[in-house]
Amino acid sequence: MFSGRTITTLVMLAIFAGASVLALDLPAKARFFPLLIGIPGALLCAWQLVLDLRRASDPPETAAQEAGAGRSEAEVFVWLALFFGTLAGFGFILGAPLIVTAFVRFSSRESWQNALFAGAGTFAVMYGVFIWLLELSLFQGLVLEWLF
Repeated sequence: MFSGRTITTLVMLAIFAGASVLALDLPAKARFFPLLIGIPGALLCAWQLVLDLRRASDPPETAAQEAGAGRSEAEVFVWLALFFGTLAGFGFILGAPLIVTAFVRFSSRESWQNALFAGAGTFAVMYGVFIWLLELSLFQGLVLEWLF
């Protein structure tokens, strides 16, 4: 039978694919943003589904291995608070790359090279897609607003 992870992936795939299909009936300018989110989201969910199904064929991990591999709920809530605080304080353009870099380095325990690459990629997406391509004005952050 399917695991909870696989069911979650299937539900998310249905949400992204459904949103993309519903967006096709919208006027051209209105459909751009839902498709910008829906199509990559559906593709990533489809890839995750492939990974989940491959993992299901592997031998199951013991309960001790699963418990050691997961994060505690407290750690997850701390990271959520840090994400919210950083985005509220420094905005999306500056705050998002900072918190992604910190998360990849400290929570995921990746190298500084990978963390900086993730932060630079986040900056490129935030600036390139939202400011340059969509010409949107993003929240600048309370700290930066107070300073400038």
